[in-house]
Amino acid sequence: MSLGEVTDAASAVVAAMGIVGSAAALAATRRSLAALAVLLDFLVAAGLLHLAADPTYLRALSAGIVLAVRHLISWSLMTDSRGLLPPAPRWTRGPS
Repeated sequence: MSLGEVTDAASAVVAAMGIVGSAAALAATRRSLAALAVLLDFLVAAGLLHLAADPTYLRALSAGIVLAVRHLISWSLMTDSRGLLPPAPRWTRGPS
């Protein structure tokens, strides 16, 4: 068994664990963004394992895209739960 076969099998297992983990997170929290964040964490791990087997530009690009989406989801979760964005100003007219 070669290193490529082992890492391909491991990445498939990690991706399957991600599906199960995200389903469990969705059932526990009822928050789809949190479940998506869990899934993307596992997909990043699976992508990096897959990239270790045979590093190509396409695999590196796909891992980079998953990482970028993961960061956007993380930012969205942070701003949603902590209220990091200031409230929108109310534009009112002066006294009439």
